[in-house]
Amino acid sequence: MADETEVPRDEAGSGVEPPVSPRVRRAFGILERIAPAVGSRWAVELWCTPPVMESSLRMPPGVSAGEPVEAAWSGHRIAGESWGAGPTVYLVHGWGGQRAHLAVFVKPLVAAGYRVIAFDLPSHNESEPGALAPGRTTIVECAEAVRAVVAEHGPAHAIVGHSLGAKAAALAISWGTPVERLVFLAPMASFSLYLDLFTERHGFGPRIRSRLHRRLDRRIGMPLLHTDIANVAARLADPMPLLIVHDPDDPDSPHAASEEIVEVWPGASLVSTRGLGRLAHYRILRHRPAINAGVDFIAHPLPQ
Repeated sequence: MADETEVPRDEAGSGVEPPVSPRVRRAFGILERIAPAVGSRWAVELWCTPPVMESSLRMPPGVSAGEPVEAAWSGHRIAGESWGAGPTVYLVHGWGGQRAHLAVFVKPLVAAGYRVIAFDLPSHNESEPGALAPGRTTIVECAEAVRAVVAEHGPAHAIVGHSLGAKAAALAISWGTPVERLVFLAPMASFSLYLDLFTERHGFGPRIRSRLHRRLDRRIGMPLLHTDIANVAARLADPMPLLIVHDPDDPDSPHAASEEIVEVWPGASLVSTRGLGRLAHYRILRHRPAINAGVDFIAHPLPQ
């Protein structure tokens, strides 16, 4: 039985995206056959649109509103909140999420003597969009947001990232964002997996998929697969300590992906939770053993 004591059960929502409508799937099926270029233009806009999760915007019980903080890159405003004082820990939510989703870390980290900053990624909750239309963003823009917030509010003692937030944090670090240690909760796997899943979910085939991949590379200004955490690890000259917490039941980000990251990230370690079921990707955000593991890793001296 998963231990979720003292953590609200509805803060992160179900995290389940609504199914793609049969009409959309039929349209993509037709475009796959007769106009794959048109289909790929449509697909890239859908790819860059975060889902609207059925989730609460409230902070967890006992976490009062923090001091408002902001940052910006190229004029794009990022909204967040700050609690406590001391070395700074940044909380980076996942795709379709918002800053309250990681706020279960606020109380224990503030009690341990840290300043905690949680913020919304571009086109999420209160943050403005980047270069794309409102309601759309990319992994590179999310990494730019991480870099901008840390540059504005000071070097990171630690960054806690969930899902795509972990991937965005890793990419920002590869660009020189200063951080002493990292905690990744259910980090996203390789984007090649999500391209396959996106293709299957929307009902198109290899002609649109290959064009979608090329369009995404152009849109973000770099090969999409170079943003994968395992690829980022290979480019880090001096990888910082990393703790990954992941549940083998997670259907949205395979546990094997975290095992791969640990293999290529020197000094990284993996803590596997148990029993979180088919919603493990989101339940881990309110799972007390996962939270405790992250806080302990952040707050305790590392072995010499």
